[in-house]
Amino acid sequence: MTNKAVARVLKETSALIDLTGGNPFRSRAIANAARTIERLEDAVGDLLDAGTLTDIKGIGTGLADQIGQILETGSFDVRDDLLGAVPPGLLDILSVKGLGAKKVRSLWKTLGIQTIDELEAAAESGYISELDGFGKKSEASILENVAALRTYRKKRHYADAFVRTNDLVEELQKIPGVTAVEITGELRRNLETVSEVELIIELDSDAGSSHLVDRFGPIDNGVITTQLQDGLRLKLHLADKGQLGVHLFRRTGSDSFVKAWLDRFPEPSEAGSEEEVFALVGVPFIPPELRESGEVISMAEGGELPDLMCDADLRGTLHNHSTYSDGAHTLREMVEAAREMGLSYFGICDHSQSLKIAHGLSVEEVTRQQEEIDALNREFSEDGGSEFRIFSGIESDILTDGSLDYSDEILASFDFVVASVHIGFNMTEEEATTRVITAVSNPHTSILGHPTGRLLLRREGYPLNHEAVLDACLEHGVAVELNANPYRLDLDWRWIREATRRGIKISINPDAHAVDQLAYTRWGVAVARKGYLTSDQCLNAMSLDEFDAWVQARKTALPT
Repeated sequence: MTNKAVARVLKETSALIDLTGGNPFRSRAIANAARTIERLEDAVGDLLDAGTLTDIKGIGTGLADQIGQILETGSFDVRDDLLGAVPPGLLDILSVKGLGAKKVRSLWKTLGIQTIDELEAAAESGYISELDGFGKKSEASILENVAALRTYRKKRHYADAFVRTNDLVEELQKIPGVTAVEITGELRRNLETVSEVELIIELDSDAGSSHLVDRFGPIDNGVITTQLQDGLRLKLHLADKGQLGVHLFRRTGSDSFVKAWLDRFPEPSEAGSEEEVFALVGVPFIPPELRESGEVISMAEGGELPDLMCDADLRGTLHNHSTYSDGAHTLREMVEAAREMGLSYFGICDHSQSLKIAHGLSVEEVTRQQEEIDALNREFSEDGGSEFRIFSGIESDILTDGSLDYSDEILASFDFVVASVHIGFNMTEEEATTRVITAVSNPHTSILGHPTGRLLLRREGYPLNHEAVLDACLEHGVAVELNANPYRLDLDWRWIREATRRGIKISINPDAHAVDQLAYTRWGVAVARKGYLTSDQCLNAMSLDEFDAWVQARKTALPT
């Protein structure tokens, strides 16, 4: 089991303790241990085998034994006992945004609600608003969040689906009679969330189809429809030799793109590759990511397709965290990992002082970190290796009135400032837009971080007048972040073209809290390509000298 899988079992156990009215201190200890395990660099099983798991703060002998049970069986005795004490549907209700264990317990004990269907029915009937701790507003919120949850459960994050599908492709390629396997559909277009996985499987004999039927089920009109292990729908489109290009083209584009194409050009009866499909009608190859609408066809015909950026274009990584705040690795460890990736610069952006839950930096800690940055930069300069630099940044909270955390004097001490909203999400569009524009207007703000605060398939972002915010970013020379965490991918790719048309730089930031998360930029680049982003429009595709000049120009412009 992975560390995340172990942590998931522990988190569920903590919730079960709360649901059954158990010891809150025990619940909190298990929840804290879960968060610790999630952030471990080493596999929890290896630490257990080495006898060093109990060296970690918050994990004693008893909890270590229970983790051993989880690794061996997928569960442990405490969790099993608790599961037997609650209706199984209560765990589903815990997935509804805004309902913690205490509220779910209240709904269960007072109204007998045990399933999401019963929760929805009670809210529609007005029973929930009559309970202490609830009201008409919370009742309406429950209905809204239940509807959202039903939608979310039909989809998966792009990154999760991509990884699972790549494993499946490798498995399918080993089947006798299968000559090629290609990802298509939503996943090939790099959509941030996908409702199904589609593959094209080219066959050169009946043996391949027989193996597929035995493994996945019957063929219906050339398609096998089944599910992945996590319940996501899987479609396997079977193609004969010489048909792969036709199938791949037809299944990749959105319905509107394919319709627009077929309104102009005949569909070829045979094509071994997609390139042939485009060449037959004299249209330049259109990258799969751009095939969302027919507009791109005219751009291709007119020679207006952009040279989309790729992973190799990134020269630096900005907005990263360390153990100074809520990161899993030290500043040195994060920096060394970035250097090993071949990057030229690294921006540290630990949380600011007001975000207590993330151990935001006090003024004294800011000074200590900046002293360490100076020391590391001197060390790298003296070692004679490739040129590399650490930039001192901060992820400053945008407070409820739009002001930034810290005084102007402290903010001015950073090389750059990422301004982000972390609390107070319940805002109207006018309130949210005013708050964000106020922050963007602050001369110390360099980059607007995860602009809507969304968490894909978990919570919608706060409503925002994107045009007004982008206009403010242009006016004040502020870059906009595309947060590459696969659960965020915020700024939404649909707004990237609006930003770049204004001349606003996009910063593809991993928001890394551990060394392995530095690679999150791959997901940011994938969806940035959907927004037609080119390397010259990306802030951290700048060279070290170019980025340093950008930083210095902003600092020079600060009021004295």
